[in-house]
Amino acid sequence: MNTSLNIAIAAEFSLTHKIVSYLEQTELAIGQLSIADIYPFNEEQGIRFHNKSIAHQDFAEIDWHNVNYLLFAGDIEKVNLLPQATQAGCIVIDIQGVCASLEGVPVVVPSVNEQQLTQLRTHNIVSLPDPQVTQAALALSAFSHENLNQVFITSLLPASYCSHDQVEQLVGQTAQLLNGIPLDEQQQRLAFNVLPQVKTNLSLQLTKIFPQLTQIIFHQVQTPVFYGMAQTLTLSFDYVIEPTQVVAQWQQHPLIKYYDQPLMTPVTNGEMENDQSYCHLHISQLEQVEEQLTLWTVSDEQRFSQAQMAVELLIRINQQEG
Repeated sequence: MNTSLNIAIAAEFSLTHKIVSYLEQTELAIGQLSIADIYPFNEEQGIRFHNKSIAHQDFAEIDWHNVNYLLFAGDIEKVNLLPQATQAGCIVIDIQGVCASLEGVPVVVPSVNEQQLTQLRTHNIVSLPDPQVTQAALALSAFSHENLNQVFITSLLPASYCSHDQVEQLVGQTAQLLNGIPLDEQQQRLAFNVLPQVKTNLSLQLTKIFPQLTQIIFHQVQTPVFYGMAQTLTLSFDYVIEPTQVVAQWQQHPLIKYYDQPLMTPVTNGEMENDQSYCHLHISQLEQVEEQLTLWTVSDEQRFSQAQMAVELLIRINQQEG
């Protein structure tokens, strides 16, 4: 294993802050940690690592030959920056899944399909999938997929799934409407409203994780919730299965918490995990009707599915590279 790591983070402020918090809790020997600027931070948005300020560097001016890992959370418009890092031998962990559709780029969820990390050096990129896919993949990992013939996933998406700006818009609109002030007609109404969302490559990402699953349908709904994503999964099998074995696997999984009761929601999850060092995927409401199972899952899509899982993936890659 490398004795002293040089790690760069390219993400907006809120996600960068969460990633650094998780890095502080690891045993990784980090010699240098820097922020590769792809999104502007405000003056007051300083980030510290073990009580020391983290320096910002212009992405184009970084000597990527000296950087071991780039934790990249840019959107599709920023992907053209990545060859500067990958061609210098730096390993890119794509946190948003924007590279997940590229041929030869492994899509990996820690604890689910780490064997695909053997493809890592093809392009020096590994993708975490979209948070919707990560949440579904963890829940599905307990099932034997040979007799699973169809998966329906309905994702209830918070404002934070889109961006921090959308959280602020939802806050402002909610306050405005509660005070009896109508919104501008041209404004997209987020408060007290639901909207369809479309991301087209989610099924492809899940198939790259579980190649034997071929019938996958995602339904996506934008909700007036600030933080925390919920999903309902409906699974159709070739024959009746015994769910107690699945529940036992969930109960033993370090990243999952299973509940008979009470019902976990994005709000109650946020309140519970607010002061906790680590987050989990919460599964409940498991019901069976003949060959069909339904379940309800909740997670903090930014703290858990992006920041925490990115650091988990970094640890596993570093063990492999060492």
